[in-house]
Amino acid sequence: MLYGICSDIHSNAVAFQAVLESMKENGVERRICLGDLVGYGVDADECVRLARENMDVCLIGNHDSVAIKYESSTGFNPYAKQAIEWTQSHLSKESIDYMRTLPYIYEDNDICYVHASPLSPADWVYVTELEDALDAFDHFSGRYCFVGHTHSPVIVASRPMAIPKILDEYEYTIEDTERLLVNVGSVGQPRDRDPRSCWCLLDSETKCVRLIRVDYDIAQTQERMRNAGMPSFLIERLAVGR
Repeated sequence: MLYGICSDIHSNAVAFQAVLESMKENGVERRICLGDLVGYGVDADECVRLARENMDVCLIGNHDSVAIKYESSTGFNPYAKQAIEWTQSHLSKESIDYMRTLPYIYEDNDICYVHASPLSPADWVYVTELEDALDAFDHFSGRYCFVGHTHSPVIVASRPMAIPKILDEYEYTIEDTERLLVNVGSVGQPRDRDPRSCWCLLDSETKCVRLIRVDYDIAQTQERMRNAGMPSFLIERLAVGR
């Protein structure tokens, strides 16, 4: 089975469509989104629709949770807060109803999917350090765990009786005794200094995981945001991937 896993769409429909096309070109058979369909950008309803129509599994992210008023935006920075308040005023009832059905975590045989960390899915714990990865490995039982939230792709491998290792490569075939924690990066707002969208391809037969970058029309997304009056900081960061 070929799995396509993506995360952090952030109301960027142009990028989302490019990733969906890339998944199709790569023969993906099962599509999973790890959440944050909305926030930052201005294509909230369109991104929710694309997820509803194309994803086999979709999870809730922290921006989604605030958008549908499960929690407040108190912890957001001023730019994120402005964007999520704009999103709240523009989301359709259909989108809200769909987002309210989304789970925090999903397990499928030996694969775990979660937006932030399996440690405490609804608390939005960031996995940014090796210590965070250690905690994450302790809270899923399968061979693979796919996460998002940080917007930066990375593969971490763990073997019995050994400290997990952060891998330099973006393509890796798992060994018999290993388990993997994979951050699939971001579709709509990468932050690893590469502005291209990112998603992850898992081949369950060959046990190979590959992080794939996809070009999209950044200027088109920026123009949509500019027309909606989004902060220039949110607009300009898309071109530099930060």
